[in-house]
Amino acid sequence: MDGFTNALQLLNAKTHLHTGYLELDRLLGNGVELGVFYLFYGEDVVVVDLVLHRLMATALGCFGEGRIVYLNCGNYREEKTILDIPNLIRYIKALRLDPASCLERVTVFCAFSEEQQEQVVLEVSEAVEHDSSVKLLVVHDAAKLFTTQGRKNEAWYLRIPHLQKAMSRLWQTCASKGVAMVASCRVNPVQNGMMSRPEGGRYLSHLANAIVYFENARGLVPTLQAHLIKHSAKPPARTSLGVGGEKGLGRITVPFKMRIEQELEELDEFRDALKDVERRRAYDRLVEACLGEQGAMANANIPAALDALLLTAAVDNRNRIDGLSRQLAILEESICRLQSAIQRDS
Repeated sequence: MDGFTNALQLLNAKTHLHTGYLELDRLLGNGVELGVFYLFYGEDVVVVDLVLHRLMATALGCFGEGRIVYLNCGNYREEKTILDIPNLIRYIKALRLDPASCLERVTVFCAFSEEQQEQVVLEVSEAVEHDSSVKLLVVHDAAKLFTTQGRKNEAWYLRIPHLQKAMSRLWQTCASKGVAMVASCRVNPVQNGMMSRPEGGRYLSHLANAIVYFENARGLVPTLQAHLIKHSAKPPARTSLGVGGEKGLGRITVPFKMRIEQELEELDEFRDALKDVERRRAYDRLVEACLGEQGAMANANIPAALDALLLTAAVDNRNRIDGLSRQLAILEESICRLQSAIQRDS
């Protein structure tokens, strides 16, 4: 059993959520505690998003019937992002959970105008307040709530009170219902040598019970450092979350061979549904070619096993096409020689 799954079972599911990283759990005391407000931020927003998605996957595993509410702030039409479903499914599968049933327990809210943001905050608060199965509220890019248009101008500062009121309402609702609230945000630019601070002003930092800053540490071996900036029961500290994988987060420790076998097993119904017998045989030949190149697929650093299968199948097809092209060239050359011989004899 990998450490990711083992730690999930060891934690007290009644009061804490596993973050997906043992080092981060230790840094926070015992993972993410229900009824506590956490603020995660970093210069690399992709890294912070991946941490949030892994946290959501483990939260779905900690509570068999528990639900998650996900609030995407800012203009999602401009940024083209709401929820990273492929990565969330990847983490869910790593925990041996059913993706379909897990996704049914995730409620997503988003808005792209200030009027809609006012309404969406009310809807999120009501969802948390009236549904006792909600265990986690994730607020993605919290500082962009009401402040997505413009930066550091008069209009921007006028919208800050709206942000403060909204975050305060969300947090009060979560606290009264014993729901963990985890918000993410970007960093404010600072001078060299100083610790980066989160967006959203001092109020957001003051409101949060715990604050963690994620930093990509440079060096011979890239690592992701998590800095505990604030915690009600722990002093400031830091830890490394692993090496390799995407953005230094480390790869999920499910063996690649097992991931391939699971993917192929799920594709059996597709294979059996093919009407043409020759196409079934073609599928079987592609599978045979892929199984012979598992080492290459494991080193491709592609998140999804199906993507690795498709890449290997494309390479195998290219190889077959090149082989047929060479045979065709030889046949064409032979035909030309025969035509020349016939013309000479005639």
